[in-house]
Amino acid sequence: MTQETKKKGNWLNLKIGDKIKIGEKSALTTGIRSGKIIKLIKGYFDFENGLYCETQIAPAVKSKEYPGEYESIYHLFGNDLEEFLDSEIIE
Repeated sequence: MTQETKKKGNWLNLKIGDKIKIGEKSALTTGIRSGKIIKLIKGYFDFENGLYCETQIAPAVKSKEYPGEYESIYHLFGNDLEEFLDSEIIE
């Protein structure tokens, strides 16, 4: 499997509790300091499909801009996690 094939979709399968060390390139796009380790927490998001609205749970970090709100991993790293770049999952 090539690196490009691996990077399509949620290729990292990030989950609540994972720790991520932000790389230099990712710091430029995420606004999080390079080298900082973030832990993914349980985030609550409203989801509307046109018929109804429900709350969904997804891996997230607390929002800096809006206290009490969350930013999903897709908001930070892009819908296909294309902005994960040089960040790494740490054990």
